[in-house]
Amino acid sequence: MSGQSTTDIPDKERPRWERALRSLGERKMLAMLLLSFAAGIPYGAVLGTLNAWLTAEGITPAEIGVLGFIILAYSYKFIWAPGFQKAWFPKIGIPGLHGLGPRRAWLLTMQAVIAVLLALLAFSQPATAIGYVALVGVLVAFSSATHDIVLEAWRIEIAESDEDKDLMSAVYQFGYRIAGLFTGLFALMLADHIPWSMIYGMIAVGMLIAAIGSIIAPEPDHSRMQVNGVDARPSFASKLRPSTIRLSMLGVAIGWAIAITMIVTFAVSSLGAEDPPSAAVFTREQGPIIVILSIIVPGILGAVLLRYSPQAGSHLVDRGGRADRAAQALFHTILDPLMDLIQRLKWATVLILALVLSYRFVDLIWGGFAYPFYLGDPTVMQIVNPGVSLGALGHTNTDVAIASKTFGVLATVAGAAVGGAMLLFVGRLPCLFIGAFLSAITNLLFADLAIGGAGMDAFLAFTGLDNALSIVGMDQRLARLTVAIAMENLAGGLASVAFVAFLTSIVNPAFAAVQYALLVSLTMLIGSLGRGAMGEYIDNYGFHDFFVLTAWLGGIAVLLTAIEWARQKLAPGGAPLQTETAPAE
Repeated sequence: MSGQSTTDIPDKERPRWERALRSLGERKMLAMLLLSFAAGIPYGAVLGTLNAWLTAEGITPAEIGVLGFIILAYSYKFIWAPGFQKAWFPKIGIPGLHGLGPRRAWLLTMQAVIAVLLALLAFSQPATAIGYVALVGVLVAFSSATHDIVLEAWRIEIAESDEDKDLMSAVYQFGYRIAGLFTGLFALMLADHIPWSMIYGMIAVGMLIAAIGSIIAPEPDHSRMQVNGVDARPSFASKLRPSTIRLSMLGVAIGWAIAITMIVTFAVSSLGAEDPPSAAVFTREQGPIIVILSIIVPGILGAVLLRYSPQAGSHLVDRGGRADRAAQALFHTILDPLMDLIQRLKWATVLILALVLSYRFVDLIWGGFAYPFYLGDPTVMQIVNPGVSLGALGHTNTDVAIASKTFGVLATVAGAAVGGAMLLFVGRLPCLFIGAFLSAITNLLFADLAIGGAGMDAFLAFTGLDNALSIVGMDQRLARLTVAIAMENLAGGLASVAFVAFLTSIVNPAFAAVQYALLVSLTMLIGSLGRGAMGEYIDNYGFHDFFVLTAWLGGIAVLLTAIEWARQKLAPGGAPLQTETAPAE
């Protein structure tokens, strides 16, 4: 009996890892790498490297914490994500742009806008015009968040299999972290030699180069979701009265407007004020209200409406007057994706949303204070106890460039590679659990550094890493920082790949833009709101207590991941999360 040729084996019968490796050579994977690089540049430039510039200009951790509210543009992108649920692009008269297809045209446009804004940031003076920095930062974050909405929709729509989705999740992390090398290592190495304005001009040029990804990317096939330019996806509004639809959308709009007004009012009153309001009080008293109005109220509303319209029907077209049609359009772009999510996940929605809210919370909280911790003056005393150091390390820009933006980013890429392999051979949930645990526990490494690094010194001596790193010219202080950052970033890279793959598995491709934007926004929301309070916590109690606190908070995600893993194991059929809604006939 002759053996079967490997070329004769159908793709569906090949091992999962083999199918994934075969897809690596496809054009969409190279495009994914370049597009994720473009996505990482503005985030790193505005919410990472900018903090190093601000620290050098004498801006305090509390003020940087307030500026961290810029990240809320990413947290609230689900508000305008509905505008990109349907694949479309306006005719603006630029030759060739419209011919790229709607997803690629939006990506290229946002990349050009971000490049211009980064160039404008190069002309800022943070020490004397913090308001200008904040304004440009908000515009960059808004444009970058819009770019992310379209990119994630493109990634989910272009994937043809589960292997594609997992592999593209890993490739996304590779490109995103390589952008960290560009905006981190590149910027910090040069910061000791040339002005920050020149550095940001170079970052803007790098954004334009990354736009090549939009040119080579294939455009997804939108014919299944749109018929002659009309949205063909089913809607839960088909069985609801027009008055119910109008009132539902009015309630969502009022809640979102109040939440955004609360955030903007606090941010404006904080920047440049002689006696700014307390970020801790804002987070404690108004933060829960913002979360309730933004997320919980629409979620409860969607769940209630499912009782009256449990199944989606044909998409409504031109039913009623102008107000009714507008309400129906908003319902289809905002509540339909949310109701689809609740209908598929049922009561597990509560668990999964809690997991999404908490999983990257620790990284988002402390990431905004990394540069003040690395670069801050170690002689500064705590406010609560003037005899105790705040715990900053006092490294140079070059030190941080070597430790964080060279070894750290390489460790993140390695973590992404390990995470990608674990996805293929172990599965999403085990990888997700391990990533949550490692991300939490590695915060204790920085707590140790904040009080002198005795534990890290013992580890370096035991492993011989101190001697190995001394060969490349690192002293003990830099060696302990490098190893701590590398271990934390290795964990973060693994966790990020697992988390993106998990979110992708939840999303219905029919509502990719809104559902993914909503889930990612939830990921960033709590961390964003908490930055102001954590900045004050550091000012009062120091970095050591801060890192111990974030390690404990990371345990919440570990627990929730374990529960979700058990739920999927015990549920019939493994509790599949994703079922694509077919377009209406």
